[in-house]
Amino acid sequence: MGRDLKVAVVIPTFNRRDLVTQAVRSVLGQTYTDLTCLAIDNGSTDGTGEALAAIGDPRLKVLVEDRPMGGPGARNLGITAAEGCAWVAFLDSDDVWAPTKLERQMAAIARYPEARWSATACVSVGEDLRVRHAVRMRDVPATSGESAIVSSAEVRALLLEDNRVPAGNSTVLAARAVLQEVGGFDATLATCDDWDLWLRIAALSPLAYIDAPLAAYRLWDGQSSSNERAFMRDAATVRARNFDDAGPVPRSFFARWEREAARRHVAARRRLPAARSYIRAAWVGAAPGQLVYAVAAVALPGVAERRLRRLETAQRLPEGWEPETEPWLAPYRTANNVNA
Repeated sequence: MGRDLKVAVVIPTFNRRDLVTQAVRSVLGQTYTDLTCLAIDNGSTDGTGEALAAIGDPRLKVLVEDRPMGGPGARNLGITAAEGCAWVAFLDSDDVWAPTKLERQMAAIARYPEARWSATACVSVGEDLRVRHAVRMRDVPATSGESAIVSSAEVRALLLEDNRVPAGNSTVLAARAVLQEVGGFDATLATCDDWDLWLRIAALSPLAYIDAPLAAYRLWDGQSSSNERAFMRDAATVRARNFDDAGPVPRSFFARWEREAARRHVAARRRLPAARSYIRAAWVGAAPGQLVYAVAAVALPGVAERRLRRLETAQRLPEGWEPETEPWLAPYRTANNVNA
């Protein structure tokens, strides 16, 4: 890998003008400045191109591709276009980064040179960019945010049942050479393509992990993972492809996905979809308590939303994480964060 430390940040987008502008600004505001930002515009018609051009930063390059590519294909295009960069980081166009995210990851890579990729913890946020809960790769007590090396075997064990890499794509930094070595993203997968890629990288390299909230992962109905049928199909494909003895996808996996889907629907005040997801979670996960949330989602959506936020914050947010994220999240917060 030599001494080249330049990072290419790849952001695929389609008709998310306001969101992708926030994502790009979070990249250009990094304390680590040896970077280029590659926004892959897959034929947007909502003024995305004009909004990105107005940013006027020479580190931002917009690649326009009119043929349908989907997220995996666009990220592969970004990897190819990242010539001269030894490292590639990924950011979904509906997420944002803490200003020190890349600086801390590059420091972790320097500390653990055997690691050819890195990931961080993150916070999940609603459409209003208010913190809801923590997303961590390992279930460990709150730490000072120091980096750690996670062996290939442990990463694969963590990824056996689910994609435990926080925020999907938006926390990962990887050597461009290793991305090319494993063949990049599988563009035939509608979802779970990141999970599949992380498993292939984990077979070659340990992971430099930082247990600190360095990204904000937005929960909303526009996420690609909101496509339930495709998600379940692709999850089964990824497990069968990467684990000879994986067996059927566990019921707990489906139940967890339905609960997350229900929370997205509640946050968007979509009563019936939220209720359906809670009912499925109750059935698949043998958890009748989820039926209470199904009723609340229909009858008292505002109460259900406030209750969920209190529970998530109390149970799943390490002490100090919300005050740590608030200073860099607040500037992105507007009256309407999601395009209609």
